[in-house]
Amino acid sequence: MTARNTSKFWYNISGKLGWPVALGLAASAGFYALINQGVINSPLVVRYFAGHPVEYIETAMFFVGLAAILLKLQDVGRELASVGKIELPAPPRDGQMIEEAASLLDQLEEYPQRLQRHSLWRRLFQGIEHVHVSGNAAALQEELKYFADQDAERAYQSYSLVRIVIWATPMLGFLGTVIGITLALGNLSPEALVNEPKAAMESLLAGLSVAFDTTALALSLSIFLMFAQFVCDRVENELITVVDAAASAQLNGRFQQAGGSRDPSVAAIQRMAERMMNATEQLVERQTQLWRNTIDGAHHHWEEIVGASKRQLEDSLTAALSGSLERHAIALANAEQQVIRDIRVDWQDFQSALDANARLMREQQDQLSQQGEIMLRAVEAVGEIASLEQTLSRNLDSLAGAGHFEETVLSLAATINLLNNRIGDSGSRRIELEKKPSQGHAA
Repeated sequence: MTARNTSKFWYNISGKLGWPVALGLAASAGFYALINQGVINSPLVVRYFAGHPVEYIETAMFFVGLAAILLKLQDVGRELASVGKIELPAPPRDGQMIEEAASLLDQLEEYPQRLQRHSLWRRLFQGIEHVHVSGNAAALQEELKYFADQDAERAYQSYSLVRIVIWATPMLGFLGTVIGITLALGNLSPEALVNEPKAAMESLLAGLSVAFDTTALALSLSIFLMFAQFVCDRVENELITVVDAAASAQLNGRFQQAGGSRDPSVAAIQRMAERMMNATEQLVERQTQLWRNTIDGAHHHWEEIVGASKRQLEDSLTAALSGSLERHAIALANAEQQVIRDIRVDWQDFQSALDANARLMREQQDQLSQQGEIMLRAVEAVGEIASLEQTLSRNLDSLAGAGHFEETVLSLAATINLLNNRIGDSGSRRIELEKKPSQGHAA
């Protein structure tokens, strides 16, 4: 008996805590491996499941709770499928003797180990063991009811890990909210809003994204776990009902009852025990209701505190953002006006320089046209000089033949004077034209 109880104890510990934690962590590791390798590349999944370390913890806890529920469903389904495999031999018409309880226990011990962990096997073993120890089957029905209550309590306690996960997951979401808002407010400063507004806003949005994404993920996962726990609990309640019916059908009326009408005190003691049981049940129900009301009140008070803190944070954040954005807008407007004034002054200077250059170009063009005219005149004067030289040479030839030398000399002197005058005028005009361009370049 001691070895069997020890084996069941370690089996329960590994089944209720060890395997769910191991399978949940393995499932979360596989899930994030698929994300890191790009097999799961949905932006929504990456944002809500791999955006912050808090989301990794929330996902790991969700997989642990889901593994616990799935393992529980597996056990319940296996027990439902094997209820008909555990059955005691049919009793005699007038019932079995109390002394035959030991042989029934031996028959139950011969069942395989996997069936000995069944709820129906445990119920039958406990009922027959009670008859064997007490030597009386009169209180067997009450004992079966007590064992049923124990199984119900055991089933409720088996969801302890799931309830802790469902409770802790929203708390992690609130922790992510606090961390995100803290990061957003810690990285926000007036200097950053004025000097690097884009970086400041990106930092603020990143913090707020962490705050709200972690809370949304935690609430979604906890709601899913709550529905899964509800389904599993319904299935297990059905199993408990089937086990109660099977145990009652196999044990009620099986053994011969001693006492009864021959012992009047038995009925009185039975009635007193029933009244005590009823009073105890009422007391337990009342205490349970008080505990439930206390828990609901604490939960409601916690929701009010969280809501007030959230509204206060929203108001303070809105006020800080409004003031910072207003100062930033004023600074941007002043900077814009200063830049417009500087551009206007530079544009005026540029237009003045363009006008001055245009005037200089027009003056240079006029001077070039004048120099062209002077050059044309000089070319014409050179042509006239060449024609005069030819005329002079012809006159000299004719004078040499005619003998009028003195007249020729006078004509030559007059011609030379005329050429000197023209050459002097051309030289003075050329000098004036050369001075004007040099003065224009100097200006």
